[in-house]
Amino acid sequence: MAEDVQDTALPGVELGPLRENLPFLTRALRAYIRAENAEFYAALDAEQGEIVVLSVIGLNPGMSQNDLAATLVFKKSAITKLVKDLEARGYIERAKSASDRRFNALQLTGAGKQRYAQISDLIGRQNATFLEPFSEEERVELFGYLNRLYRHLGQRQLQRTGNASVTAEGADD
Repeated sequence: MAEDVQDTALPGVELGPLRENLPFLTRALRAYIRAENAEFYAALDAEQGEIVVLSVIGLNPGMSQNDLAATLVFKKSAITKLVKDLEARGYIERAKSASDRRFNALQLTGAGKQRYAQISDLIGRQNATFLEPFSEEERVELFGYLNRLYRHLGQRQLQRTGNASVTAEGADD
C-alpha cells in the first residue's frame, strides 16, 4: 500500500497487519456495502436476496433450488422462502422434473425478466460508484483476483468436506 494512502476512514487510526487480514477487510467492506445497499434496495423496493436470486436464475434458467442455495452461499430454507416469495410476486416459476419430482427447475417469468433487466442496469451503476477509485484495468484485475479466490475457497471446501456447499452464518455473512 502506498505510504500516502490513509489506512482507515478514521484519521489517526493505524490498522497495521489488519490491512492484509482478509476476514477483517471483507467484514468491514461488507458493512460499508450493506449501508449503501439499504438505499439501493429501497429504491428498487426489493427484498434482501431478491437481486442475487433473480440474477442467478436469469443467467442459469432451469437450475435447481439446491444449486441456487450452494451458488449463493445461502441456507436452503432461506432459498425456499425467497423462491416462494418471488413466485407469489410473479417473477419466477418452478417446474417439477419428469425424472425427479423433488427437483424444481427455476426460471424467470416475463415479469421476472423485466425485473432482472431493471436490476442489472442499477447494479452496473452501483458497481461503477463502488469502484470509482480504480481504473478499468484495475477493476478487471481486482475481479480476476476475487473470482480466483472464490473458486479456490470453494475447491478447499469440497476437499475438506466432500461438499462444495457452505452457508454464511454469523457476523461475517
